[in-house]
Amino acid sequence: MRLLFIKPKHIGDSLLLTPTLVGARQAYPEAEIWVLVRRGCESILAGCPEIDRVLTLAGVDKDSRTAGDAVRQAGILALLAVTRFDYVFELGDGHRGRLFARAARTSRRYSVLPDSPLKGAEARAFTGISTFPWRWEHRVAKDYRSVAEFLPLQKEIPPLRYDRACTRAWAAAAGLDDFVVLQTGTRQAFNRWKIEGWRAVCAHLLTRTGSIILSTGPAPEEVAEVDALRNEFGPRVLPTRGAADWSQLAGLLYRARLYVGPPTAAMHLAAACRCPSVAMMGRAMEEHFGPWRAPYRAVTTTDVAHVADPEERERLIKSHSMNDTPLPNVLAACEEMLALPRRTGG
Repeated sequence: MRLLFIKPKHIGDSLLLTPTLVGARQAYPEAEIWVLVRRGCESILAGCPEIDRVLTLAGVDKDSRTAGDAVRQAGILALLAVTRFDYVFELGDGHRGRLFARAARTSRRYSVLPDSPLKGAEARAFTGISTFPWRWEHRVAKDYRSVAEFLPLQKEIPPLRYDRACTRAWAAAAGLDDFVVLQTGTRQAFNRWKIEGWRAVCAHLLTRTGSIILSTGPAPEEVAEVDALRNEFGPRVLPTRGAADWSQLAGLLYRARLYVGPPTAAMHLAAACRCPSVAMMGRAMEEHFGPWRAPYRAVTTTDVAHVADPEERERLIKSHSMNDTPLPNVLAACEEMLALPRRTGG
């Protein structure tokens, strides 16, 4: 049996697919599992040994895309057309994903419930459309429940998957056994928190732990920010400066006492590594993107606990910025998570 899962979205979205892949492997131990994602997402899937083959489309960021992408994608279309699949699932809810699903050689082709009803040839191409109403559900459940309508997956949704055996050591952290990871960098401007906030968190956590690892990408503005924090607080603060890949960051998160940061791929990786987390949700809704099946406390930009209507709650959350996140709430959440028993091997 050969299964194809198509989800050409962002890096964190690829990691959110892994419980569905684990479920598919449990249901069909001998199956060959293929995944189609955007270039740049394949490295975070390297910790999911349930995958047999990863195909990549054009990159996540528009500025990373090249003229060669058109040729590469034509090659993928040709490969899918000659490869027999028993099931194909389009989980991105987009025309591009559906294009590749339609190209695949299969008699069983399925889609998540789309935002807008499919029409014409696109609608006729699919054997079935999921009826799972995912709009106000976690995006892990969106993938899993949509597939479970057509495959015999177990009822309980598994955790996110990044196998510890697939991690690598980050040399700069060798010998550290008491540290936290702060994800200060993010490519999405709306997820960035003010440096004054990170400065206060660093000052507080250095009274509670041995070292702090500042995780960022290689963007100059991110590197400049963590370098400033390193210069202020000294050698107990170690910035990655974009030099730690996903396998190395996973290795750190399996050992860290705590993760603190915005709702990025790194936060979901912390959940996959069962690292206690302080999830600074910013403009993201906790019920959609909160850490999945891992210990965490969410810190929001505004109090919406009293708002029952999900649309109004979403409107209120998105009317604020990450810089509205209250520092006292972040520090209180850090204390709560640090009070948890230390993980074995952590």
